[in-house]
Amino acid sequence: MPEITAPPPPRVEDRDGRKALVVGGYVQSIAVAADHAFDVWDAFIPRRRLPWRALILGAGGGTIATLLTHRCGPIRIVAIERDPAVARLAREEFGLAHLSNVELIEADAFTWVATCDETFDLICIDMYVAGEIVHGTLATPFLRQIARLLTPGGTAAFNLFKTKRLDEQVHRLSRVFNIADRIAIGGNVVIHARRD
Repeated sequence: MPEITAPPPPRVEDRDGRKALVVGGYVQSIAVAADHAFDVWDAFIPRRRLPWRALILGAGGGTIATLLTHRCGPIRIVAIERDPAVARLAREEFGLAHLSNVELIEADAFTWVATCDETFDLICIDMYVAGEIVHGTLATPFLRQIARLLTPGGTAAFNLFKTKRLDEQVHRLSRVFNIADRIAIGGNVVIHARRD
């Protein structure tokens, strides 16, 4: 059995004048300011039918939760983050402690999703550690569990990197979901999908 190495500790850095949560040299989240320019995290938010209830798997510093709150008002947001150090920074450094509509839960997303009985209009899947997608994120059983949590007409938004595996990853998603949109921004592609 291969040895599992712990991810490097998260830290807060200044990146181009913006507070950023960095893990292993990769920016996991940024602080949202008044002059915020469209970025990968904005691509998670559907252009049509804004959500009333949202689930974020891989909360990071809370960029998506903050953007959703700014755009949609105090909608119910459940944000799952498995790393307690990242969750602490999200609360203390990135302001999630001040968003009363956001419930930040320290838990493993796979375990939490398997036991959840609530449904959501938007599910954002941004499960990376130090630039690597968490193993099992695109596995069919997990995708089916995510589909089970979507309301009719709801959107599941997946953050993927532009790599040679992108087409295969999108194919995996298409086995469970209808691909509705592909938003390319920088080195990322955010896929908006809906269940059959």
